[in-house]
Amino acid sequence: MRVALTRAEEDIRKDKPIFERASLKVVELPLIEEVPLDFEVPDEEFDYLVFLSPRAVRSFLSRHSPKGSKIVAVGEKTKRAVEEFGYEVWAMPENYYGESILKLMAGKGGKVLLPRSDVGREEVIEGLRALGFEVHTLSVYTVRPMIYHRDTLIERLNLADAIFFASPSAVEGLLANLPKEEASSLLAGKIILCIGKTTKEHLYSKLSLQCLTPEKPTVEGVVSLLKSLARSLH
Repeated sequence: MRVALTRAEEDIRKDKPIFERASLKVVELPLIEEVPLDFEVPDEEFDYLVFLSPRAVRSFLSRHSPKGSKIVAVGEKTKRAVEEFGYEVWAMPENYYGESILKLMAGKGGKVLLPRSDVGREEVIEGLRALGFEVHTLSVYTVRPMIYHRDTLIERLNLADAIFFASPSAVEGLLANLPKEEASSLLAGKIILCIGKTTKEHLYSKLSLQCLTPEKPTVEGVVSLLKSLARSLH
């Protein structure tokens, strides 16, 4: 089975061996690029530092050293990214969705710094503020669509039996290259996988297409799901 990976090039390089070890052939189709932004950290102390992605970790910790903040990391990869910089993660939610962060932080209080993309979702921020936290967001990177020559994009899509979207931004990257009707038509005959429910809902809202999601929103979960599908097709 051939699967198109649509994350940024750096992430595809890291994910590709995971798919290949499972005897899945990878079609590299980065639909987004993630670009670090200049930022200035507020000159004050924060009780908590919340990271929602490895990219936010790398963009922030490569240029700033936190002092005394308890670090919350969402997901195993985000946790590992923090630890690679030599910092200890204070807590990690039991799953990777926003409501788990709020459940983890309920009953606590203080100041939160949340480094993120400049197009980040607002649910976690609003939820933390509703719990009484003073939340400061900091844009540390931006996501841009990768633009292809139309024939190149269609050729790569046609090579793949399955396509994997790891974020709503990747869906938007596809739509930056193709009209909705054409994108929907090209994907209609393929196995579509989404990392989790946020991406699944975004895909459906934009293209009216359903996708499969793994039990746990990880790349390893996607690979396991694809292996199961491949076995069922034989």
